[in-house]
Amino acid sequence: MALLTADWNPLGREAYYRKFEVYTMGWIDQVNLQDLKVNVAPSGGPIAVVRDDTKLTPVQTSGKPIIFIFSPSGELKSTIKWSGGKIVEINWSSSEELLCIQDDGSVSAYDIFGNYQNSFQMGQEAREMKIIDARTFSSSTGTGLVVLTTNFRFFVVNNIKDPRIRRFPDIPGVNIAPSCWTAIHGDDRQTRVIVAKEKDIYLLDYSEQHVTQKIPEISHHHLSIVAMAVSPCGKLVALLTDAGVIWIGSFDFRRKFCEHDAQCMLPAVQLVWCGSGAVVLNLGSVLLVLSPNRDNFTLILDSTSHVCPEVDGLRIITNSSHEFLQKVPLPNQEIFRIGSMSPGAILVEASREFQKRSHRAEEYIRLVKNQLEQAVIQCIQAAGNEWQPGVQKMLLRAAQLGKSFLFDKVDSELFVGMCQTLRILNAVRNYKIALPLTFQQYEQLGKTGLLNRLILRRQYSIAIQICQYLQMSEADGIPRVLTEWACYKIKHGLGKLDAEQLASEISAKLGTGSKVSYSSIALKAIECKQEKLAIRLLDFEHRASEQIPLLLKLGQEPQALAKAVESGDPNLIYYVLVVMKETYSADKFYMTIRHYPSVNALYAKLCRTIQMGSLEQIYEQEDNFNAQAILSVKDSYRAQKLENRSAMLTTAVKQYRQAKAEIAASLTEDQLKLLKSQSSYESKFGCPVIDVSLNDTLKLLMRRRDIKETEEMVKKFKVPERRLWWLKVTTFAEIGDWAELEKLSRLKKSPIGYEPFVDVCLQYNNVTEAQRYLPKVEEHLSIKYYVKAKMYTEAAQIAFQRKDTEALHYVQSRCSSNRDAVDMINSLIAKLANPSESQNKR
Repeated sequence: MALLTADWNPLGREAYYRKFEVYTMGWIDQVNLQDLKVNVAPSGGPIAVVRDDTKLTPVQTSGKPIIFIFSPSGELKSTIKWSGGKIVEINWSSSEELLCIQDDGSVSAYDIFGNYQNSFQMGQEAREMKIIDARTFSSSTGTGLVVLTTNFRFFVVNNIKDPRIRRFPDIPGVNIAPSCWTAIHGDDRQTRVIVAKEKDIYLLDYSEQHVTQKIPEISHHHLSIVAMAVSPCGKLVALLTDAGVIWIGSFDFRRKFCEHDAQCMLPAVQLVWCGSGAVVLNLGSVLLVLSPNRDNFTLILDSTSHVCPEVDGLRIITNSSHEFLQKVPLPNQEIFRIGSMSPGAILVEASREFQKRSHRAEEYIRLVKNQLEQAVIQCIQAAGNEWQPGVQKMLLRAAQLGKSFLFDKVDSELFVGMCQTLRILNAVRNYKIALPLTFQQYEQLGKTGLLNRLILRRQYSIAIQICQYLQMSEADGIPRVLTEWACYKIKHGLGKLDAEQLASEISAKLGTGSKVSYSSIALKAIECKQEKLAIRLLDFEHRASEQIPLLLKLGQEPQALAKAVESGDPNLIYYVLVVMKETYSADKFYMTIRHYPSVNALYAKLCRTIQMGSLEQIYEQEDNFNAQAILSVKDSYRAQKLENRSAMLTTAVKQYRQAKAEIAASLTEDQLKLLKSQSSYESKFGCPVIDVSLNDTLKLLMRRRDIKETEEMVKKFKVPERRLWWLKVTTFAEIGDWAELEKLSRLKKSPIGYEPFVDVCLQYNNVTEAQRYLPKVEEHLSIKYYVKAKMYTEAAQIAFQRKDTEALHYVQSRCSSNRDAVDMINSLIAKLANPSESQNKR
């Protein structure tokens, strides 16, 4: 226990801070931080250094600076030989992109291997007036950037991925340079700048274009404020005066927590927060740690240092080491504090005795019997906060011992999850990977964020192992990592392997049946102008919806059409057809699709639906005369003028003849004759006749009693006799010409029978006229028609004469409301049932 607390420093009565070594730097004897500008990426990110122009140092190269990017363990990752304008500041984004801010307002982004990513401008005014300082900050949408120009105006971009420039209001007062300033992004998603102008402090808000002056209560004499820092929680602010006094108060500057004279003779290098519980003043090789309660202690380092605040502590970079300063977490403090009697501390002692096979382990367990659950949770939480694997194992063994007495009262997921997390953290903390994440930083970053960091470092192997270990989903897991590996392979394999070799190597690694998105890889190949490779890679893509758009983008329309047909998805076929129609000439288009009958049919359907193209051209290519004729007939009825319609129908007759469809040709000729006749009738009678049927045309002539024209139409169109009789019967009934109807019935025997005569008479409520034709109705239908005419007595008598009991019951069912008829029918039924009784009565 004593060894574990040897590096603890008390800060007040309750808080302890510890500093432990993360890595011994690989740049020993190569880098002197005293001569360099240093910037460290958050959450265990890489370190960027560049020569400090404000210091006189001997150089062996040209005047252009060289930016060196190191891993957190001091391994050189890349160099950027700067060829642009003057660099004002270098900063890291939350996605580990190095932002190089130039004095002309240009911002260039590089990855950790020094590869150029993108750039943007901070606006015309920043370009003209020049930039003298810049700060990055974490926003709700990513990483933001604030710059200060030579005319002392601030400009902000809240998200460097979507740079929208906004200007802060001007600082009031004398036009002199700010002595210090910082940018913050609050919980209300608003960015503000705190500016110190000598003694005066101003809060700038661009959303309201408002400036608020803040007056902190500083009792010590001072001329200006030279440094400031806002706590990670955003509730506290620390100020450093030119007299070496540190002031800590609330963010609104209304409340003072402490004021401490640091008595520093040397100018301060940095003023930062270590978590939200202490302020650290970096004086180069000395760190002063101060709490808001004015408690403090000093750390002496072996060389000049640079400190980087983290969410849960402070990274300390020196010429020889990479260390981490943090407040000792409460579970660890309760377990390892000297003389601690907390449940967790006693459980750890019990575990140690158990490892020695001592009976004292049982005594310790009895001491915490009622608090065993709390002790187990303390040990699990403390294990996550420890850096050394040996200490982690000691705490987890203690937790495991305690769990064995609880019988599943503690959630096993808590223990298993911590074991998994520590195994992952210990793996990525290795100096070769150099990702020194604490447990709290990992919780904030998440599994997907960790994978993103590993992919950026090209650590694909361990990324895949972590995906397998955590059983991550396909969207975030192995397929995504393999896709990123393949994209990297394409980008860095140019000129070394030909397209076929590269595609074979990628497919061999990824597999053809895998769930990896080959379309994403092919898209990367297109970006690298490797079209042959992209086409080859798309052969392995099993999702046609992803494959076909890229084939079309690459100009591989025939291949895209073949894949669409193979998929059997009509929507994909339509999509390819639309693209081909726009890019191909008409002849080439029709010659291409004629090889696929299903595509031809779908294109014809598409043309009919949205009239995208000419169906006639398709049918001409295929010599489909029958389809051409049908199209001509349909087009004829869209024509407004009769002459155009007749011409189209004439064409249809010829096309039917070519298709050897004689019946269709004959019917079309008849339609032409009918149109001509209807045209003459329309001008003769002065009423619309065109587009009505032959039957309706004949009925029109009969209504007008134009017997001569009617007979000519019958002969011309060879109207069958039965149809002609039907038309006459219905027409005479419609116009109420009952005399002509009777005359027609006497002309000769009706070829359609006399039932239609009865029907039309009843239809127009002429029962008297219907009675003329009832005796002529067919014998097997006579009863039905007498009932239809409501002549129930006559119908019953006919049924009785035929001795048809079933027919009598039918008549009775239809006249149930007529009591006399019902009684009469009942008597007839009785007579048929007892014929001997009726004879005796006689």
